[in-house]
Amino acid sequence: MSSPGIIVFDLDGTLVDQLSAVRRWTDEFIVRHAADPALSPWITRELTARAPKDEAFARIAEKVPAAGHPSEMWQEYRTRMPELVELFTGTADALRGLRQAGWVLGIATNGMTDNQAGKIRRTGLDALVDGWVVSAEVGVRKPDPLLLTALAAQLGVPLHGWMVGDGLESDVEVGRRAGLRTAWVSAASGSADADLTVPDVAAFADAILRR
Repeated sequence: MSSPGIIVFDLDGTLVDQLSAVRRWTDEFIVRHAADPALSPWITRELTARAPKDEAFARIAEKVPAAGHPSEMWQEYRTRMPELVELFTGTADALRGLRQAGWVLGIATNGMTDNQAGKIRRTGLDALVDGWVVSAEVGVRKPDPLLLTALAAQLGVPLHGWMVGDGLESDVEVGRRAGLRTAWVSAASGSADADLTVPDVAAFADAILRR
């Protein structure tokens, strides 16, 4: 039986609970450097914004100089985050079900290779998908569709299917540019920009498998 196509997933906020992991990292950071606990929400927002992390750590270093140089903080963060992230509930079963139905599964994520690949391996996603690409390796970031083109080439399949993610600009837009159908992972009621809006990957899989 031929494959029905490829499903490309975003990583942070889609497959793994990045927000909870960042909150735990921030709590550790505050304690380790005796920083003002009132900074915790701000640091969390800085680290979950869709922007390069080196810029975020430069701003954090200004407020918490005892933490050292921004590059040192960023390295520590990249080392620790794979140990803190967890899959969202139901994600593993959802991916297994999609694979059993014949879909080719991939991950396209912005970020640094050590951090993102570390998350994929530590959570067991490496055994649940057929491959992944990280922007730092490819040299382009979402919403540039070349990231998805690189993934499809790596997997040896046509770029035909779905892009699934929690970012309207970074995920839904990149899917649209690549000619894929798009699913927005959000608690919101929906978006005219996406073909489908779902609360999580488990709900997406259920919707696809029922078609």
